[in-house]
Amino acid sequence: MRVKICSLCATVSGTWLLLTALILAGYLDAGIFMPLVLLLMGGTVVGIADRIKKQKPLIIGVGVVLAFLAARNLSFKILILEAAVILAFGYFLFLKQPKNNETANSKTRELEKQLKDCC
Repeated sequence: MRVKICSLCATVSGTWLLLTALILAGYLDAGIFMPLVLLLMGGTVVGIADRIKKQKPLIIGVGVVLAFLAARNLSFKILILEAAVILAFGYFLFLKQPKNNETANSKTRELEKQLKDCC
């Protein structure tokens, strides 16, 4: 099974998680780097909404509020929770195959057979 993970999604999410960890560890100034973290979090929210394709305004609205609350209450516990949520979304959006995949494959095979038999 070949895994197709969006490299832009992984880079953006990984960057804000790393920046958040460095802010919490005291290596980066929160006043300077939190706007960048929030911008990248917003990009992740929009990417998730685009990948799900249903109720985008609701997902973006809720996601931006949750990202703001996570940044406002920043701690190592919140960072671990953020990483867990991103991993869960990554699994469901990129790794887990939809259940109707078998029917799609059988329909594809049937169409391929019809095309071969036709000519």
